[in-house]
Amino acid sequence: MINVNYSKGLCERIGKLRKQKGLTQEQLASRLGVTSQAVSKWENELSCPDVSLLPALADVFRVSMDELFGLSKKDVELRRGLTAEYRFNGNAQDSSGNDRHGKVTGAVLCENRFGRPNSAYYFDGKDDYIIIEPAPYVNQNAFSLSIWCNYDVNAVLDGWNHAIVSQDGHCRRRVFQLSTMDAHITFHRFLSERDLYVDSPLHKGYWYHIVVSYEEGMSKLYQNGLLVCEQPGSFTPDPEEPLYIGRKCTDEPYFFFHGMIDDLRMYDCALSADEVQELFLEDGWQPQNVPHVPVNEEKDLPVLECVDDIQIAVAKDNIHAASLWYIKYLGFKLLMEHHQEFYLLSLYKEPNLLLRSTSSENVADHLLPPVIFKTKRAVEGLIEHLKAAGAVVKKVEDEGFAHFISFQDPFGHNWVVMREKR
Repeated sequence: MINVNYSKGLCERIGKLRKQKGLTQEQLASRLGVTSQAVSKWENELSCPDVSLLPALADVFRVSMDELFGLSKKDVELRRGLTAEYRFNGNAQDSSGNDRHGKVTGAVLCENRFGRPNSAYYFDGKDDYIIIEPAPYVNQNAFSLSIWCNYDVNAVLDGWNHAIVSQDGHCRRRVFQLSTMDAHITFHRFLSERDLYVDSPLHKGYWYHIVVSYEEGMSKLYQNGLLVCEQPGSFTPDPEEPLYIGRKCTDEPYFFFHGMIDDLRMYDCALSADEVQELFLEDGWQPQNVPHVPVNEEKDLPVLECVDDIQIAVAKDNIHAASLWYIKYLGFKLLMEHHQEFYLLSLYKEPNLLLRSTSSENVADHLLPPVIFKTKRAVEGLIEHLKAAGAVVKKVEDEGFAHFISFQDPFGHNWVVMREKR
């Protein structure tokens, strides 16, 4: 018999661990050789599993018996829920035991943050990367990623750049992308939800420990052991999409990482704050003083940064065919599409080409401002600035990943300015 003092906590942990592993009650029952009704009774505290099943439960959940009973004083076991581990000690082998080994292209071994040779990888920012295919298992219900990175002193931090690690099928199989927006480390969630980002700009030549965790509809971003951002949202894995270290799946040149990367770990659970801190201080790491990087005040930011997109209206029935023609005969690459409402094409040099669909047979009736400018100013401040200057703000559209401000200048010309969300 299980001690009654442990029964309630054990039942609660069985339910939580089952959900973290992404298992249904039926699937857990099948692995244990019991009925789903028995599992349901455990989780509802109507009964407890037989003592003979406890080792099997711990094995399924990949926890120790102490953790199963909640007896650990501090839940900082860094191998709990580990699905992939790349310490880069002389190679890119997976040391988790799951055999998801990396294939290195171009990247070379270098010193890690402790000065140990051949214990991290250096990426030249041109064509170096590591690919893991098939990718490590990613749990839809709970997931964590831990990695160290150091941007080269010559790294160019402008716009979207420097993918640290990504499982981003580009147009369709998009899982996650840990990369950089200007000088801000960003966990990019594409068009549907707001990104998680580090508010303070990064410093080149400095080691950063980054952790991303997800559980129960909440994503968290940690930098150097501290929680810096959290956002609600969803998470959808795709086991068919490879995992890349040091780049995206595309050949966009600005996404090749320039610098050093070390100690990538992935988990099928959400790491606790204590576990994140333990990873940060692992092997006796002594935190460095964070260099001060000046932040531009709003008043110092230019109103318009650059031309971001050239846009044209295309009849909805023709937009797909038009995008294929531009790709085949003009050399464009597809960056993204959205339910045939728009296609974003690129030559991997700004500006991009944005095709917007219209239902009108007469495309001329839907003339769009030919260019979309980019700004880093806050939307509210930009609107106030434009109105004070005599412009008429026609509309502000929230497209999920960015705001689009349409206005008319005092001379009757229409403009569109995009302000990306971070």
